[in-house]
Amino acid sequence: MLFLLATVASAEDTVPDDVPPFILGSYGRAQASTDLAGGRGEPTNIVAFGPRLEADPYAEIDLGWQKWTDDGARFRALITPAIAGEPFHYDGQWDADLAIRNLFAEAQLPAGPGTANVWAGSRMYRGDDIYLLNFWPLDMLNTYGGGAGFTHERFDVAGHVGFNRIDVDDWQVQRWSRPVPGGVGEDSVVILDRQRRIASLKASTSVPLGDVTVRVKGYGELHQLPEGTRLLDDEIEEVLPADRGSVVGAQLSAWGWADGGFVHLFYRRATGLGAYGELAVPDDGFATDYTVTAAREQRVALAFGHEFQERVSLAGGAYVRQYTDADGLAVDIDDGWESAMALRPAVNIGQHVALGLEGSHQWVRPNGLNPRTDEHDIPQITKLSVLPMVKPAPTTFSRPMIHLTYTASFLDEDAIQWFDPLDERAQESVQHFVGIGAEWWMNSQSYR
Repeated sequence: MLFLLATVASAEDTVPDDVPPFILGSYGRAQASTDLAGGRGEPTNIVAFGPRLEADPYAEIDLGWQKWTDDGARFRALITPAIAGEPFHYDGQWDADLAIRNLFAEAQLPAGPGTANVWAGSRMYRGDDIYLLNFWPLDMLNTYGGGAGFTHERFDVAGHVGFNRIDVDDWQVQRWSRPVPGGVGEDSVVILDRQRRIASLKASTSVPLGDVTVRVKGYGELHQLPEGTRLLDDEIEEVLPADRGSVVGAQLSAWGWADGGFVHLFYRRATGLGAYGELAVPDDGFATDYTVTAAREQRVALAFGHEFQERVSLAGGAYVRQYTDADGLAVDIDDGWESAMALRPAVNIGQHVALGLEGSHQWVRPNGLNPRTDEHDIPQITKLSVLPMVKPAPTTFSRPMIHLTYTASFLDEDAIQWFDPLDERAQESVQHFVGIGAEWWMNSQSYR
């Protein structure tokens, strides 16, 4: 791959002396763990977005090429393979889950007083995250299409149109094997083919207020899925109606009052397909006409960080989420509220060693009864973690980081009942997780 990239770059390219024409970067994490009872440490979560300290192994490698022209335009092409799943040295299986997270080309062109941007391909297309809870609360799309934008001083606007066709459960695509007439073998025939169309628009403006910069951002999405017809096992036709969805949201951010100081406040309201996410295939909660247009989700989220003169750092995040599916039932275990919050102070011991402490809490309030107990359970889990770290600099997000993690998860009685009775997490009210791991992002094009 690197040989191919080197071949593409020619000698006459106008490249700034301090920036190489090749892009090589990575994000990754890996962690061996134990539950102190002879087994592997397992994540103990009851919410959609729990703390990242127990996250599974994952890695991305950014490979790309960038070119500057004499008039100041910049072009780049980026390929990001990603690998998930257990390492071979752990499970002994010579396989891995491989995906292509980025596969696109982008151009940044001088346009009067600002810069225009155009791109096409497949990419992760997202904004700011809550690091401790490992998710993007406002704009987080995996899309295949193209987009354009414009930046002028402190104003940005960008839009895009993308498509997907999730090949699961005969919901967007269905294939049947049919015998070849007069021949041997079978052909794969596409019976159902309906692409979801996704469009997004975001705009932001930044305003300096002394040493602090304040940014206001608006965001929206539209989702549309056409009607289609699939075949049941007895070859009876079933019509899947057209469906739609939307997302609207806003973000207020501020930074600059101290090194590493920032705060993001998010609000997001999603309907229909937008409430399920662009990669989800609904498996229940449908309306009587087999649509999810009536589904609703709302989120309020917060992320923040602060550095105290390179001695103490603080990072935090929280969200509250309300969700309702489309089946119209007022009392439903699938509807309700959930929240999670995490706070991580860390003390730097010298230049490269730090000791972090993390506390988190998660809570779920469903509208219906727990089918395992026939009671209105409201599960809660509190986690306390100790996190010694070795990293290049005494800042919150300095990477690569090598760490030792101990987490004690305290489950109340309702949380124990939330898990299957045979699950080890339903056996004890205190769950232990000890891990030794690493996390890095080095010139990552996805986590900047």
